[in-house]
Amino acid sequence: MSPLDQVLAAAKRISDEGRAPTLALIKTKLGTSIPMRVLIQGLQQFKSMNAEDIAALSAQLSITEVDSEPEKIALGQTQKIEKLEQELAELRLEFSLLKTQFSQLESRLVETKGYDN
Repeated sequence: MSPLDQVLAAAKRISDEGRAPTLALIKTKLGTSIPMRVLIQGLQQFKSMNAEDIAALSAQLSITEVDSEPEKIALGQTQKIEKLEQELAELRLEFSLLKTQFSQLESRLVETKGYDN
């Protein structure tokens, strides 16, 4: 998706939320990765569109979003894998600590039984 398409998509989402798209709102949605001149151009283009153009824009953007869906899925899966690996490392550490505590308790039990006999 080109930077201009990103600006148009952000303006459309803002409009769909019932708010009037502004440079500030669009910039907030997109971050600082898009140059100001592209933001201005996109906002002006969006404001000059009629309802049919916006509807066509919606169809075009939904196709583009579907095309970028595998990238989103891959990124999401990578993040999930990293989180699961971190949780696995934490569980292994906790398991190791529990094994150590169990061994210590077992040793104390043996010592206690040895003194009772």
